[in-house]
Amino acid sequence: MASTRRSILPTVLIGLYLIPAAFPFYWILKSALERPEDVYNPHLLPRGFSLNNFAELIHSTSFATNALNSLQVALISSILVVCCSALGGYALARGNLPHKALIAKVVLFSYMFPEVLLGIPFFAMFQKMGLINSLGGLAVAHITLSLPFGLWLMWQFYQSLPQSYEEAAEIDGASRFQVFLLVMVPLSLPALAAVFIFAFAASWNDYVLGLMLIRDDKNFTLPIAMSLFVQQTELNWAVIQAANFLLAVPGLLLVLFGRKYLVRGFQTSGLAN
Repeated sequence: MASTRRSILPTVLIGLYLIPAAFPFYWILKSALERPEDVYNPHLLPRGFSLNNFAELIHSTSFATNALNSLQVALISSILVVCCSALGGYALARGNLPHKALIAKVVLFSYMFPEVLLGIPFFAMFQKMGLINSLGGLAVAHITLSLPFGLWLMWQFYQSLPQSYEEAAEIDGASRFQVFLLVMVPLSLPALAAVFIFAFAASWNDYVLGLMLIRDDKNFTLPIAMSLFVQQTELNWAVIQAANFLLAVPGLLLVLFGRKYLVRGFQTSGLAN
């Protein structure tokens, strides 16, 4: 009896946690699938299902253009973060740099800066470089959101790998870069996948840097364009909720399909211990 209670208790606690955590997402989806007039008459259960709000969102707003902008920025910044984190983390873990632990702590400390503090110097610097209102410039700015954490994660991961793999490759005649590319990168794929998911989510959901560095409506990313949808749809909250749902879908898919890589990446780097 006691063992049965102990097995049920975690399930009950998880259920109690999921109710407030999942309810906002349920409400967004319910409102997106209902008729616009039903959104102004709130009720717990849906009264009907329709995809008209999604169709109106695509045809009456710039959603597709803004989503493509977000995708471009998120992919560019995520790929650069993965490459820089792998190279930097390996250099910190295996290179003969003085004060490596201090360097890693300083890098992680820079992760604590609020976005708005980064946006002001970025705006002044990008204005002189002609990168204001540029999706490439925004992608570069987004690197700062996740590179410190990615670099820290990969530094921890490479320290956990035994050096015997590299020594065996060097005995076979591999250069230092070949050892990194052909031995260490394949071994670190779970951690690199975790870094990619984290960087993509940080860029996809960014609002502050996009608001400060993008001026043209055509170059707005989705979080910034949400304010335009309020005007373009004349306060049709059902359509806006459809946009909210589609904005949340990539993050949900990343967690669902990349969960095992996130867990393995954090475990092998020691952050989940």
